Amino acid sequence: MVDRAATPRVLLVSPVGPGVNPYISLLQGGLAAAGASVRLVPRLTADELEGECCPDVVHLHWLDRYDLPPAILFPGLHPARDLPRRVLRRLLETACNLPLVYQGRRWARLRHLLTLLRRFRAAGGRVVYTVHNLDPHEEGGPADRWALRHLIGLADALHVHDISTAEALARTFGRREGVAVIPHGHYLDCYPNTVSRQEARARLGLPQQAFVYALLGWLRPYKGVEELLRAFRALPDRDAILLIAGKAVSEAYASALASLAAGDPRVHFYPDLVPAPEVQHYLNSADICVLPYRQVTTSGAALLAFSFGLPVIAPALGAFPHLIQGCRGLLYDPSDPQGLERALAQARQMAWQEARAEVLAWVAQFDWVTIGNQLLRVYQGSDG
Repeated sequence: MVDRAATPRVLLVSPVGPGVNPYISLLQGGLAAAGASVRLVPRLTADELEGECCPDVVHLHWLDRYDLPPAILFPGLHPARDLPRRVLRRLLETACNLPLVYQGRRWARLRHLLTLLRRFRAAGGRVVYTVHNLDPHEEGGPADRWALRHLIGLADALHVHDISTAEALARTFGRREGVAVIPHGHYLDCYPNTVSRQEARARLGLPQQAFVYALLGWLRPYKGVEELLRAFRALPDRDAILLIAGKAVSEAYASALASLAAGDPRVHFYPDLVPAPEVQHYLNSADICVLPYRQVTTSGAALLAFSFGLPVIAPALGAFPHLIQGCRGLLYDPSDPQGLERALAQARQMAWQEARAEVLAWVAQFDWVTIGNQLLRVYQGSDG
């Protein structure tokens, strides 16, 4: 157990760095402000757990992104002119990157992580895991599911962002003790937010009188972008705009989305990373954010939207029913084939701009220093 009187030394292990998602740097700042000594690393090594730098707590995030094996390539077999070597290179790279081979390599890396964590616990350290996802996304497989099951059993404490995830842990893994419900923090003041609605729309070339739906962030199949495009294109409103911006998980997926968007001038599709200073243009130009996820545990995207005073349309899944209430948006039944389309149409009838101040006031309660203090109690073995 961590000494309550001492400054706890916390090692945050996150393969998702601040350049991809500011969550981890905001959490680091909140913990430091609460009195912890915090270091952030993308990968756990034996050296991190030895000597004077040995932490009291290892707090792990995003197991599904941890230490992913890179593709095996043979650049020495240059394919330019030598046909036999080109064929050999292709055969070797195909064989070495088969799904079964990848899963074996993935399993070995995850097994090494679990071994380090068990040794750390045996030496008196404390392991905490934040459950951002209960199911691996597209890249996941048997190795990820195996490691998640073992990590959930191994961790001294699990941190979840809402009660629905705690309930899912109990149902799926039988884990009921040592589960701390501590909310996801806000993104107020994390991104520049100085442009007006009119300025944001002018910057993106959007009509000032249009009703704008927006989806911002990494574009991945589980987020239901295809369903959003189909539902939006079924709307008859000619003054509606759908704004989709973010890096696609693959070029093939970006092409598939572009094909769905093609032919409708109301769809504005920007398949690239949005620089932090530009986030305000996309969110301040919108009337409402749409997050039609097929599966969800925690939604940082919803907290980001709320941090710009923006309401959210989302399915009644996971954390969304706890987050989206009243002026904060609309929920729809994900089992209803017309549910998303009806929610898009219903959103046109609401006075969202008048509620922005209320949304901003509500989200301000999820400040990172409070979250840091709650996590310190978890590190010390108390309830969150």
